[in-house]
Amino acid sequence: MSSDFAELAYVPVSVQQLINCSFSNWYPKFKDYTCKSEIIKPLPQEFIAYLEQDGIRLANENDGGSFYYSTIERNEENEYSDWEESEKDGEEDRTENNDPLTLFPELHKSIKNLINKHGAVTPKLNWSSPKDATWILPNNTLKCNEPNDIYLLLNSSNYITHDLDSAFDECEDKHEGEKYVEPELILRSWFNINPALEFRVFVKNKKVVGVSQRDLNYYDYLEPLKDTFKDLIDEFIEDVAVPTFPDHSFVCDLYIPRPFEKVWVVDFNPFARKTDSLLFSWNEIFTKNPEDDQDYELRLIKEHNIGRFASKEHSENYVPKDVTDASFDSQAIQELARKWSELLKMQQDEKSSDDEE
Repeated sequence: MSSDFAELAYVPVSVQQLINCSFSNWYPKFKDYTCKSEIIKPLPQEFIAYLEQDGIRLANENDGGSFYYSTIERNEENEYSDWEESEKDGEEDRTENNDPLTLFPELHKSIKNLINKHGAVTPKLNWSSPKDATWILPNNTLKCNEPNDIYLLLNSSNYITHDLDSAFDECEDKHEGEKYVEPELILRSWFNINPALEFRVFVKNKKVVGVSQRDLNYYDYLEPLKDTFKDLIDEFIEDVAVPTFPDHSFVCDLYIPRPFEKVWVVDFNPFARKTDSLLFSWNEIFTKNPEDDQDYELRLIKEHNIGRFASKEHSENYVPKDVTDASFDSQAIQELARKWSELLKMQQDEKSSDDEE
């Protein structure tokens, strides 16, 4: 009996592949092809614990913090309980101890000095940037003008949590309890990227087997430029990336700005399912034979997808995980609705009781 379903191809990933994609391992080799960046390591354990804690505590500076942070009202009506003034002495002490100025003063000073030196920056850890948390900043981007911007993004990002706790989970040769790399904080000089001109390049056994548009929106001017993009990508991969990057198979994100004369590296990723395959499936990528004479495909969005405008990118990270999980399970949706109804009824009963008193 024939099947309409293809068996998922096994795409192994090793510890060394992930180590090779850690920022400090590839950045020195590609400095001429990426933006100016500062690597801060080793990071104090207090900073790691600060990123892993529940809630967010920002630096309370009196010497020129932004108007945005200085005007956050801390009163009992503020819905953000982590910013509320505590009425208990013990909780006040605990809150003070969570202040970055107390926890890691030297790191805070270094971050501040680097921002003063380079201007606005965008942060990331070894592999991930907190792009799923841009909603929390007033500018809705990764542009950080002060340390508190960085702390907000890093504390609010699921991608950053993954880097700290789960980066090697899918590696076939990992050993439980072994620590392979130390966390590092990277501050990259900010510049405004046109998302239409970012591409994800899949390299298998030193050959490009596919290229995908990264931003999944339609741009009508990209199609006539496909040959130009492919020529630039081929030249960079063959002459720069393959001879320099230690793995024969990898995924790299490239930026090709106008006037389309040079390729810039955004990031390197492992050739594995943990890397989003975007407009391809991993079955397509992994089963391609690099020795085939057939040219690879550069895939673009062909038409406007109105459905994409119904939800924002990374919106699954804006709500509690149980709400997201419920959206894929009808029984879970019913259970969530039941609990929500019980909560509303409880609140109504409490309000009625207060009115009677």
